[in-house]
This record gives sequence, C-alpha cells and structure tokens, in this order.
Amino acid sequence: MKSMVALAFGIVLAFGQAAPTELISQPNPSALEQKLREVRFDLRIENGRYTGSAALVLEDAVDRAQYVLIGEDHITHEIPQFTATMCDEMARHGLSAMAVEAGPQVAKFVSSSFGAPDRLVRMAALTHQYPDSVAFLNIREENDLVEHCSKVASHSNFHLWGLDQEFLGSAGWLLDQILATHLGPASRSAITHLKGEEQRDAAQAKETGDPSNLFLLSASDRALSDVAALLQREGSPAANALFDELVESHEIYLKNAQRSPESNSRRARLLKQNFRRNLQATGDPQHQRVLLKFGDWHLYKGFNPLSQRDLGNYVAELADGQGSTSLHICILGAKGMHRMYAGYDRPTKVERFVMDEDRDYRWLKPAMDNQLPNAWTLFDLRKLRFHALGADPNMERLIYGYDLLIVIPEVTPADLIQ
Repeated sequence: MKSMVALAFGIVLAFGQAAPTELISQPNPSALEQKLREVRFDLRIENGRYTGSAALVLEDAVDRAQYVLIGEDHITHEIPQFTATMCDEMARHGLSAMAVEAGPQVAKFVSSSFGAPDRLVRMAALTHQYPDSVAFLNIREENDLVEHCSKVASHSNFHLWGLDQEFLGSAGWLLDQILATHLGPASRSAITHLKGEEQRDAAQAKETGDPSNLFLLSASDRALSDVAALLQREGSPAANALFDELVESHEIYLKNAQRSPESNSRRARLLKQNFRRNLQATGDPQHQRVLLKFGDWHLYKGFNPLSQRDLGNYVAELADGQGSTSLHICILGAKGMHRMYAGYDRPTKVERFVMDEDRDYRWLKPAMDNQLPNAWTLFDLRKLRFHALGADPNMERLIYGYDLLIVIPEVTPADLIQ
C-alpha cells in the first residue's frame, strides 16, 4: 500500500503526493454496510490450505485466473503466509513466475540463491555491504516466500521478476557491477569517479541518517548524462543496462523529492514495461501463469488513488486482450504493528496503527466494522458492483478496482534479515 511503502520503508518517496482523501458524506451508509454483510466470508489457513466459507470463493476465482494480483499492506508476518498458500493453489494448475516490488538486480540476486543453504546469509552480507539497497526481499518472511513459491512451481523454469526501480542505497552496488564488466578506459575512469562520489554521499547519509544525501538523489543529471554517452561508445550491453537502471531510479527518486507527480507516472510506466519485457522473454506469453505481489495502490484496475493507471490496470487490460482473466485481491490489516524506516543504515522501529484512522484509509471503516469474529474476513467486491450503495468515492474505486478484499484483524511485523 502507499502508506506502507512510505511508513514501513520510509522511502523518501511516499509515491505519494497522495490525492487528498475525499471524506464524502454517505447518504445511505446502511446500504453499503448491509451489502458488505451479504458478501463476507470467513477465511483461515490450515495445513497450507485455505479453509472457511471463503475457501471455495478463492479457489474458484484463482482457478479461472491467468494472473493473480495481491495488493498488500507491506512487511507483515501474515500476508506472506497468505501468499505462500496462493502459490500452492496456483501451482496445482501451473505457476510460471512471480513479480514483486523490488528491482531487477535484487530479484536476480535472490533467484541465484534459491535452494542454497546460505540463502539468508548471502542477503545479510549484501545489505551489510550496501545498506538500503534492497526493498522487501531483505525481509525474512518475504525471502522465505519467494523461495517457497520457486519450490512448489510445477516446472523448473519458474522466474522471479523484479519490476521496480532499485532501492535508495543501491547505487554503489550497481556501479560495482558495472566496474566488473568490460569497459573502455574513459568509461572505466568515469564510473570509478562516480563510485567515489557515491561513497562520499553514503558516508554523509550514514552520519546524518538522511537518505536524501544518497547518490541516487544527489547525483548530477549532467554527470549521469555524460557517463551514459561514454558507455554507449565503450560499454557492454550489460553495463549499459545496469547504468540505465541507475539513471531511471535516480529520476524517480529525484522527481518524488521535488514533489512532482511525474515520479508516480514514471514509476508506473517502469513497472508495466518491465512486466512486458519479462513476459515476452518467456517466448510464450499467452500461457504464462503469473502471481504479482505489490503495495495495494499499484494493483487497481482503472485509476488508482494517485490518479495513475498503474501495473494492475495494465495486467487487467492485457488479460482482456488475451481472452484470459486477472484476479485482483486487496489484503490489509485492520490494526497491528508496522515496521518503519528510521533513516539510512539505521535500525527500523515498530509502531502501532489502526487502518481506518489513517487519513488515506478512513473510508474503509464500513468494511473494518463488518469483520467476522475469530477469522479473517473476505469481501467479494464483485457482488457490490452496479448497486446504489451511497459509498465514499474511494470505496467505489476499490469495489471496481479490486475483485476481493481480505481484512486481517491484526497484523504483526515481519523481520529483517540480519
């Protein structure tokens, strides 16, 4: 979700100049609440299977879908458990790939450690050498999740796709990877110079804790442009691809720091373009069955709360064009503890939250107030469409943007790999 990317990781980006929450009075709130009670089902996970009255709803919807999209509340213990069970369910009829909210280089690194006994040790070493270079896959539960999904996939060519920009502290890692390629003398000198600047920026950010001091925000556009031109002449395709990732990440973070809505637009385009490239690289895009897991604002059909047509809309339209189906599931905690960013290379902190007290989610109160006792609650949003419910516009957008809403009564924070 938007606020969890901002709260849990504190990305200078809240991706995030959020549209003001529309607190519209509801002319007939009882109509919405009555319908919510009619479309709610209890959900539990037992022995790796969905149980409760929601199980049949989920299993039927998943079996029909080529693409399953899970829009989440980040960094919880419970949602990876739900997603691992989803991998099990999808794998029964084939699971080709999983797309996650991390950069391509992180996904490649994690994929290379699948099945390795020192998988978590490798991640800890990477994040120690390059602090804040990894989003989400440096969380134990998330790393265990993608390992699990790779194991249960029904064929050996399962792929993990990182679709996002690289994370705030990743510039040093990217530059070191470029230096490990074959470079001409001028481009090697230029990359070495940038590496020196990156190290000075990282030292300053470590001293202050302020991620805005990092190279991905402070780098000179002119310097990056000059080095890009050098690499075009002297660098390998691999070096150019890595530098392109660095530049794109820089542009997204810089525009967000400038509070430009272009940051969100550019990020949404990157997610869609990376999804398309990965899908086409399989050689058989019509028959790939893909699970996507991102913050909930990314996976709406139509316009999301940031007024963007984001990845979820792209996948929904793609499925329509292919004559297949996408299933969009929003899963959020009603309350609990969130792990929050505390500054560059700083230990995280944990804070309590109540979802419908968040200014961006107050409109969810009717759903939060209509949870079933002693279980998670699944609301089948498809059955709420084309009714006069008098709902807040944000709730209307959710009803048409997602197919299912799952509310977990209380979530607990996941753990960093250290």
